Amino acid sequence: MSTQPTRPVALLLATERLVTGAALALGCVAMAVAACAGLFQVLTRFILQEPATWSEPLIRMMLIWMAYLGLAAAVRAGSLVSVDLLYRLVRGRRRRVLEGLIALATLALLGVLVWFGIDLTGRVRFQNLAGLEIPVSYAYAAIPAGALVSMLAVVAHFFDPRREELETAV
Repeated sequence: MSTQPTRPVALLLATERLVTGAALALGCVAMAVAACAGLFQVLTRFILQEPATWSEPLIRMMLIWMAYLGLAAAVRAGSLVSVDLLYRLVRGRRRRVLEGLIALATLALLGVLVWFGIDLTGRVRFQNLAGLEIPVSYAYAAIPAGALVSMLAVVAHFFDPRREELETAV
């Protein structure tokens, strides 16, 4: 693989960098909201003896969004848990074929998440989250949204792999 990516690959990588960066930033915001809501819940429950009904479902929803949006950054960095014995054993063209198979398997899994995530989101659109009185689908929408962003990260990782953890692993 050449060191300089072709124009379409460079455009893909630039788009992925922007989308994954935005997803990571939103995931961080979701984590901050969850942390603040958790602090609020602890204060109202244990200090004021009046627990807030909305904070726990908000925390749950924010943690779901945080996890699925953060998945894209983890995929892009190549930091998901992996069994790398086979990867270490193969070199050259075989390694590239293995990387392609891994990318295809990951895309298939993410495709399943998108498909069933959209289906599930549609099925629960009329149910409300207790305490927040908003549709449950707002929480479940994180599944297909995060999977779609992660699919872009998988393709970018295939063209521009980052595997720093393999060099430092024992």
